[in-house]
Amino acid sequence: MTMPDFQDYSLAMFCGGSRVFTSGEPGLRPLAEWLEIYRGKYQGCLLHDKVVGLAAAKLIVYSGLISEVVTGVASAPARSFLLAQGVSVHAARGVDNILARDGKAICPGEVIALETEDRDEFLMSIFRMVKINRDDFDNCRGQCGYTPWCRACMESRGLTAALPS
Repeated sequence: MTMPDFQDYSLAMFCGGSRVFTSGEPGLRPLAEWLEIYRGKYQGCLLHDKVVGLAAAKLIVYSGLISEVVTGVASAPARSFLLAQGVSVHAARGVDNILARDGKAICPGEVIALETEDRDEFLMSIFRMVKINRDDFDNCRGQCGYTPWCRACMESRGLTAALPS
């Protein structure tokens, strides 16, 4: 198992022993974005994610890409969901729930995930929360400077990806 370097990135995906995606960006946005990029292109990958709450766990499972997760922090609902879906989890620390940045309430993504059973409704709510328009992934081709479809768009946001051949 490749050990995470959360000083270098907050999110990284490894497939076939090679790192194919990294991001230093916090939150659910980079996770949701790479799921749109790599959906159906890989399977059985290893994911390093600095913090995994239930929203991240559902995104991971729904992607069908990941078989193993290594994280610094995992919420109890996330850990249970991943294990129930056959995804192994290695967490340095477990917590009851992932809290918002102010530490006073459960983070919005975790709340959406706890309250939304329907897969499509969950995905729509999360994409709306992180302001991702799924249609942009088919329309951009590097022209808007926002979507991560091409290297130029990703680099403009500090993200890197090795696109599959």
